[in-house]
Amino acid sequence: MLNISIFNIVCTILNLLILYWVFRKFLFGRVDAILERRREEVDDANKAADKAIEEARATKKEYEEKISLADEEKQQILADIKKQGYDEYDRIIADAQKKSQEIITEARHNAETEADRTREIYAAELKEMVIDAATKIAATKHSSAEDSNLYDKFIDEAVANKNG
Repeated sequence: MLNISIFNIVCTILNLLILYWVFRKFLFGRVDAILERRREEVDDANKAADKAIEEARATKKEYEEKISLADEEKQQILADIKKQGYDEYDRIIADAQKKSQEIITEARHNAETEADRTREIYAAELKEMVIDAATKIAATKHSSAEDSNLYDKFIDEAVANKNG
């Protein structure tokens, strides 16, 4: 049967108190220290994570600003390129107009030269015809009616040679 002895109860309580003191002194102190260190590590990790998040947000904002600036710079570059293109177009058109004016001027000059040459040829032919007519007139006896006929014939031949 079961006997209850006070001495056993006191020894058991005393054993429990000593065991509690030993655990508290050697085990719980170390466990509490480990838990405290772990808690500090978790807090440090949370702070580092918060700091990393803030840095990421700042970096994201910086990149967004850079992208915005890059877009503005891209638009400016495109505008500059378009302006250069229009300037080049205007320059090419001006050069073409200048060249066309030079060609027209040269063509007019060539036409005038050709007209002068043609006039000279006609003048030489006319001179020969006048000399020929004068020779014919001088070689024959003439009257005013014959002179008039010869002049009319001369003019008809000159017109025919010019058109022919």
